[in-house]
Amino acid sequence: MNRKRITRVRTLVSSVLKSAVFYPMGKLCFGNKHIWLVGERPWQAQDNGYRFFQYLKENHPEQKVFYVITKDSPKLKAVAEIGDVIYYGSIKHWLMYFGSEALISTHIRKLVPTDNWTFGKLTVKFKQKNQKLVFLQHGVISADIPALYSEHTRLDLFICGAKPEYDYVKEHFHYKNNEVVYTGLARYDALHDIKTKKQIMIMPTWRTWLSNLSDEDLRNSEYIRMWNLVITDSEFLSAAEDAGYRIIFYPHPEMQAKKDLFVSLSENLIIAGENEYEIQTLLKESALLITDFSSVFFDFAYMRKPMLFFQFDKERHAAEHYHKGYFDYERDGFGRVAYTPRALVDAFREIMMEGVSLSENYSRRIDRFFPLYDQNNSERIYQEIENLLKG
Repeated sequence: MNRKRITRVRTLVSSVLKSAVFYPMGKLCFGNKHIWLVGERPWQAQDNGYRFFQYLKENHPEQKVFYVITKDSPKLKAVAEIGDVIYYGSIKHWLMYFGSEALISTHIRKLVPTDNWTFGKLTVKFKQKNQKLVFLQHGVISADIPALYSEHTRLDLFICGAKPEYDYVKEHFHYKNNEVVYTGLARYDALHDIKTKKQIMIMPTWRTWLSNLSDEDLRNSEYIRMWNLVITDSEFLSAAEDAGYRIIFYPHPEMQAKKDLFVSLSENLIIAGENEYEIQTLLKESALLITDFSSVFFDFAYMRKPMLFFQFDKERHAAEHYHKGYFDYERDGFGRVAYTPRALVDAFREIMMEGVSLSENYSRRIDRFFPLYDQNNSERIYQEIENLLKG
């Protein structure tokens, strides 16, 4: 048995033993206090969890709600200024985890007090009868994702951010009708009255096959090579600079630790670190988004702003990462799709010359995709949770 596996087994055994102690104590101390726990990835506070927590503290202060976050998170201070926090993995977290009536998160297992994957799966499979699991999501779903099927998640409430997404999840993910709701995403409440800058945001998504690669193999991967070909292209950089735009390249959270593998040859192109920049702020400020398959493009579309797609590994992504769902980028998308660096640079130069605007065709598609367009998403989510708990 290798060292990593030994560590995983020890963590699992430790987690099970802690559960035996903290479960009865948590039920005794907090079981009748109607506590809600809210969170995202343990170190983060910038997504639907943070926005929903902020909404609850401002609009429903009577609700006992706590935000779960790591003690060393750079976002800790900002969250603590809003309301009560619990340190991830602390004794209080274990107790409240078992004593809370609602676990509300952007990631299904991230409120579990340990990062042991096996233990996380067990807590979902054998979740407490009277405890409700609410999935806020961290982006609009466009693909078929078996891991999110009802039999794998045991979710009590699945929040959707768009009407076609809601229809697809309800029909294909095996949930009961009342378990899937279209409310809009909590963070969309802040995507109104936008003031954009002469700024371009580039944000690729993750690839599962990159997970265990060495730095050398990762550096030589198609993923890194293709994106570096674009962001170091002289015509690409000149087109932005001539039009007065700066470029922010934001690696996916799974790539942040390896962000130095991406190359900047211009002071006008910044490789952004997640501790220095907030994703939603960048999206709101930027006039144009370039991505591949990242669901942040739905946020950008919600703000009625133009975008480009670079899908050099379309077939492999569909085969090995996420299977195609209801959304076709050519048929349903909100921007031009390029499959080679050359095609992307050409499309980029063209949109720069056209004045970085959203065409009427893409605008109509967006209107059909987001029939809910207001600042009441968090309130609708709150009401759905209330109805769930009363039921």
